[in-house]
Amino acid sequence: MNRNRLVLFASVLVVVLGVVAGLGALWLDSARAAVGPLPGEGLVLPADTQFVMGIDVKRLTSSPAWERWSKNQAMRPEAMERLEQWTGLDPTRDIDQIVVAGRGARGKKQEVPLVMAMGDFNLEKLGGSIEKTGSGEKCQLEGGTLFTMEQKGVSSSLAVLNTNTLLFGPTAKVQDVVKSRARGESPLEQNEQLLGLVGSVKPGSTFWMVGDQSLLSNMPNGIPAPGMGGSGSASMNLPPLQSLIVTGDLGSQLSLALTGVAADEASATKLADVLRGLVALVSLQAQQKPELQELASAFSISTEATRVLVNARIPYELLESLQPKKQPAPAEAETAVTE
Repeated sequence: MNRNRLVLFASVLVVVLGVVAGLGALWLDSARAAVGPLPGEGLVLPADTQFVMGIDVKRLTSSPAWERWSKNQAMRPEAMERLEQWTGLDPTRDIDQIVVAGRGARGKKQEVPLVMAMGDFNLEKLGGSIEKTGSGEKCQLEGGTLFTMEQKGVSSSLAVLNTNTLLFGPTAKVQDVVKSRARGESPLEQNEQLLGLVGSVKPGSTFWMVGDQSLLSNMPNGIPAPGMGGSGSASMNLPPLQSLIVTGDLGSQLSLALTGVAADEASATKLADVLRGLVALVSLQAQQKPELQELASAFSISTEATRVLVNARIPYELLESLQPKKQPAPAEAETAVTE
């Protein structure tokens, strides 16, 4: 083999090895990226995230609960309604999964979270819908498309991360994520505690949520204890939680599983006892409302070392019976004309 052929062969070999290595890296990144129910794209979320929650939209919209309550406001969060009105997306048709990430309240102000939507999107139709509303400005940022709108003095943006992923939320936060993603960063990987919680979420859940210690530290450390001290102003102190995991499914009934991790076994036992006491108080109200006895029976509370486990199986009929009854419209007063 002469020198020219040797150089050509070596060049081709280098290119082939580079392509193979690149494809291998992509495959390995994809395999490593997903953490429990959190898709790989979710790792571009901010490192200081305190809670992450996810909704399997396909499971939700095919559940008996959706058939019953799809028109209920609680089933359509404000952020999703705004996204639907602005983009023309139909969550029941266009979105497969939703991830919400954010931080707890700072003082009395609740921070607006980021909403990531995964699906198979028609980007041309999406852009046309936004432009049709006339309420969004389109721009390019770090190679990505960004739509921004102002509403009541609040700036919100929608970023098209790829054909399968959209990010919606406060403009500054969305821009930070887009810039970080363009640099090839995965900020959420730095939050090892939160990702560890996400990785332990039970697979196949319709919805889930995890919160770390920084989020839970902002929660009140006491709850009212009616009847204690005779004044009604006494309270029971709650041991602080280190983390919280909530999962739920919407099958033939609502299934909930909560796992809270306390600082030590004694704290876990105390917290479990407080929760059992609250369930007992609910049961005592059964004379006024019999449904409360069934609700109390739906919960089971146990401990495993430092973990407090709360499980519930609640029939939909029971949830409906606990809803406040609609008051009938007052009849119009009849007026009599007397002479």
